[in-house]
Amino acid sequence: MSQGTGTPKVNVLVTNGNLKRQVQVLDGVAGLVGTSVSKIGEIVTVFGYEDAVAKGYTAIGEPCLNKAIQLFYQELGGNQALTILGVEDTMTLTQMVTSTNANGLKKLLNFAQGAITVVGLIRKPGVAYTMVENHFLDKDVEDALLASKTLAQYQQSINKPVRMLIEGRTNDLTADLFEPNTVENGFAGVVIGSDTDDGSGAVALALARAVKYPSYVKLGSGQNGALTILQAYIGDKPLEEFYPEELDAFANAGYIIIHRRDGAAGYYFGRDNMASNDDFRILVNGRIADKAQRVAVATATPLLETTVRVDSDGQINATDAKHLENEMSQQLLSQMAGQISDADVNVPTDVDII
Repeated sequence: MSQGTGTPKVNVLVTNGNLKRQVQVLDGVAGLVGTSVSKIGEIVTVFGYEDAVAKGYTAIGEPCLNKAIQLFYQELGGNQALTILGVEDTMTLTQMVTSTNANGLKKLLNFAQGAITVVGLIRKPGVAYTMVENHFLDKDVEDALLASKTLAQYQQSINKPVRMLIEGRTNDLTADLFEPNTVENGFAGVVIGSDTDDGSGAVALALARAVKYPSYVKLGSGQNGALTILQAYIGDKPLEEFYPEELDAFANAGYIIIHRRDGAAGYYFGRDNMASNDDFRILVNGRIADKAQRVAVATATPLLETTVRVDSDGQINATDAKHLENEMSQQLLSQMAGQISDADVNVPTDVDII
């Protein structure tokens, strides 16, 4: 059923017991790209904090990655796969997400072969690095938001969609506020605020919340309780020193922020904002669409290179197209029960598949 001059992209095994089978698609599988000391270029999957330490991600040897891993599993509250790529401290966030950089995020995603659904990107620059003056964020974060869209669109085009959480390292809290939601990149979001006063962003915290629950659950869902951190800062300023209207401004500009809630103890994420103002302006919308894409592809893939009926114009028989639509709809409604209210599937019948 495939077309074009290339070779088929799928090997089909005919096995027994597959009628009406369930297509298993995981909602959340995490990846992490960050500054490393001794594991530059290595891709390692860990299944818990102790496992990570045993594999060399120690507080002394890998301070940046260790802190992120510890925070991730602290918030996760259990063991789950986390696949990590370490990069040198001279590699900027922008370089990490650039589609032509074979040593950045592209390397991790190619290794994962579509398994990773949400990835966090963090950086601890070397001492020689200097931020551009008069920017609320490190200018590198702004540039990374723009650069990441090309790689994300490519991943979507090959049916391996991924959403990105980028560390919003703050620079000058008094500078004009950069607005991520003007970038028109619904694949990426910027996390500002952390449990430390060093200007970092708690990407690992947001990443854990994303993969701990199903794709339709927002990062800030109050039903899941407060975050595990005991204090929160934006830049070097405690969260409690910000006026409500200042935090509202961050949220309205499109940042993923940490805040307090009236009548509730602890800290919570606000809206899971992404860098856009379209349908994918919040993370859950993108993750639900990504899951639907994965389910649809998993359902249709076994039909590649199989025999289908065509009409005189070389187009798929309308009855066979309708059958495929029904199969996809059934799988979507089954696998995403409680996450979507309906599924509208269209298999084009105007393509010459011969």
